[in-house]
Amino acid sequence: MWTDAWVGLPYAVRGRGPTAFDCLGLFIALHLARRGVVIPDPACTMTEALQRGAVDELRPRFRRVEVAEEGDALLFMMAGRPLHLGYALNTTDMIHTLDDAEHCSRIERWNGAGWRGKLEGIYRFA
Repeated sequence: MWTDAWVGLPYAVRGRGPTAFDCLGLFIALHLARRGVVIPDPACTMTEALQRGAVDELRPRFRRVEVAEEGDALLFMMAGRPLHLGYALNTTDMIHTLDDAEHCSRIERWNGAGWRGKLEGIYRFA
């Protein structure tokens, strides 16, 4: 499966690849690799993007959708703020990376118990 090359890559703050990523960097890289779409990189972490208003600058380029398909942005609340991105693989799974105990990219069920209550929304790049 194409995702094999993207699973297990180390997490790095402001990581933009090709060997380590943060959640935003992984999302941007996957969009380019899978869809040939360049998403502007605010060159910061999700926390910094929120603080600098970069999230608000990018938001008009995305439209909210109800059903996820491959390539959609899954925006999750962390510490009460929209701070985490996952790349939707389908209506149930995502690939993402976190600075946590696993410290690497992985595939998880985004609509499973661990993430369902944290989902802020599903967004499609327009």
